[in-house]
Amino acid sequence: MTAQALENILESAVFPKLFHRETVAMTDSLKVAEYFGKRHDNLLRILNNLNCSKEFSHLNFKAAKYTDEQGKKRPMFLMTQDGFTLLVMGFTGKKAMQFKEAYIKKFNQMKSWITSRANLKNDQRRLNDAIKFSIEKQGKDDPHAYSRENNLVYCVALGMSKKKWLEMHRHPKDADIRQFLTENQLKLVDELLSENAVMIKLGFSYSRRKAQLIETTLHHFRQAQGANQ
Repeated sequence: MTAQALENILESAVFPKLFHRETVAMTDSLKVAEYFGKRHDNLLRILNNLNCSKEFSHLNFKAAKYTDEQGKKRPMFLMTQDGFTLLVMGFTGKKAMQFKEAYIKKFNQMKSWITSRANLKNDQRRLNDAIKFSIEKQGKDDPHAYSRENNLVYCVALGMSKKKWLEMHRHPKDADIRQFLTENQLKLVDELLSENAVMIKLGFSYSRRKAQLIETTLHHFRQAQGANQ
């Protein structure tokens, strides 16, 4: 089972009720017990003995009551997704192991995204240095050089300037675009920034650099498409 498939199952079976964006996804101990094939009284015992910090418990678990088939009030717990994750990490069995594997995969994907974002920051600095080098070499001021070269990279990679992309996706126009890009987009922009910096230092014309960046982007998309087949 893929990580995405497992995530979809969890959302429908364990987290069926997603509240408004300003709140958090919640589930309860009854749904968790049913999904993982555990007795609810045993699960309550586990929850009462988690030994997590008071702060974490306060933020992620809440004692509650439900009415059973005989009309009696019984104890249960409400929990956030963080609370659910902490709980399930102590489970054994096939479903629990599938969840753990999917969780690890997601964690590694996040680490990879963070690395790509850091690389993009470094290559942005490299491009800025190359532009400065070119201006000093030509001996004349070019006040639009930085915006022009950055627009070139983002227009080729994303099909539009940073400003337009942020506006289209309803983000603040002065926001750092890196936090909103996917890992694949980050890698492409990173590659184009680095390549453009090298070509600027070599004295390539704007049209020649643009053509090369487009070719690099097409190659990137072909590779990504091949990897998904």
